[in-house]
Amino acid sequence: MVTCERLPSKIVIYCLSGMKEILRFLKEARIGYLLFTSLLILGLFFGITEIVNQTLLSDASPVTMRWMYFSRGVIVSLVLMLWSAWTVYNYREMYEERLETTEGYYRDIVTHSADAIVSLDVGGTIRSWNRGAQKMLGWEPEEIIGEPVQKIIPPDLLEKGELECIRFGMYYKGEITNYETERLHKNGKKVLVSLTESLIHNQDGKTIGRSKILRDLTGIKMQEEQIQQSERLATVGHMAAGVAHEVGNPLTAISSLVQVCQRKTDDPFIQDQLKKVRDHIQRINKIVRDLVDFSRPSSMQTEQVQVNDLIESAVGLLQHDARCRNVDFQLHLSKSLPRISSVPDQIHQVLVNLLLNAVDAMKGVNDPRIIIHTQTEDDSIELSIEDVGKGIKEEHKSRIFEPFFTTKDVGSGTGLGLSVSHGIINKMNGSIQVESTYGEGTTFVIQLPINQS
Repeated sequence: MVTCERLPSKIVIYCLSGMKEILRFLKEARIGYLLFTSLLILGLFFGITEIVNQTLLSDASPVTMRWMYFSRGVIVSLVLMLWSAWTVYNYREMYEERLETTEGYYRDIVTHSADAIVSLDVGGTIRSWNRGAQKMLGWEPEEIIGEPVQKIIPPDLLEKGELECIRFGMYYKGEITNYETERLHKNGKKVLVSLTESLIHNQDGKTIGRSKILRDLTGIKMQEEQIQQSERLATVGHMAAGVAHEVGNPLTAISSLVQVCQRKTDDPFIQDQLKKVRDHIQRINKIVRDLVDFSRPSSMQTEQVQVNDLIESAVGLLQHDARCRNVDFQLHLSKSLPRISSVPDQIHQVLVNLLLNAVDAMKGVNDPRIIIHTQTEDDSIELSIEDVGKGIKEEHKSRIFEPFFTTKDVGSGTGLGLSVSHGIINKMNGSIQVESTYGEGTTFVIQLPINQS
């Protein structure tokens, strides 16, 4: 006699698995309910048989009674079989509906997730592509599914062996979490992302692929940079306020003494020198005052502003910067420029960003100058900032407003200045464009609508 212990190990496993499935079904199907309803059916038929026997067949022959009991057994068995089949069929429908609902629930979560969720097979071929991935990286599912994952990885990262490092980390640890890297958009731009990756297994525990979750970090990094910039400005503001207080009192005393000296002498030479001292004192006061104003935390409240005043304020601030000492700022500002409704600090930030970029672009130029024009153009204000620097290469023009794109040396810039400026102008329903010929200078043209409604 063959027992279960003598069967091969796989058959034993299948036997145990089958028993587990039966027990799970009985648990889900509420075995108590089935037994209770089955007993009711048995009791009903046996009760009817006894009633018929006692009332109608009390004098029946033994043969008749045997046929009656036989018929009762057959009918009860058939009814129980039909009842069991009907119950199993209904529970099967219930399970299928529940499974379909659960699958649809999780499918909607994956499909409509704001994060990019991508699955790969063991060979690294893309097998699924949700809407988040489509929005983040630009490819339609039919364009990218079936393609190798290398298609969304920048070539420089492939050359550095990032894909091999990820695979090693995956099969060594089983997952990768919050790994900051870059992925390639359909238009060729790089997108800064946080990568979380894990293995996909089948029922037997065998690895059949990998799942990737990509979160766009561009906005987060820009916010972090703006927060850090605000914190730096706040620190500078505190320092400037202290400097203004500590320097203001001695300067007031010096200014008073200069005025006394001016009244005590009629010597033209001494008068001229004392006047220069007073002018320098006023300049120091203006520098400190401008520094305090610039470092003050930005207000997001809109108000009617005169763009010309903001330009003069930004230029006046930068003229105190050592980098701008030799720069000739030429202002051609329309006197009939109307006021617009906007946040002054934001326009001031855009102007400072563009002017500093122009100054940096003119390093090594013998006669550095920046020409600023303003004029009214239809229903908008047109502002242009022109420099005589090295210009922008043709291949870089389409990328200058990308976050973190910069041609400056490492440590000289974050690549966020133009990106932030572009975002500010867009929020004002305006536009910012660049005109440049490499080696001949650059002109940024800003259009700001007069009516912001």
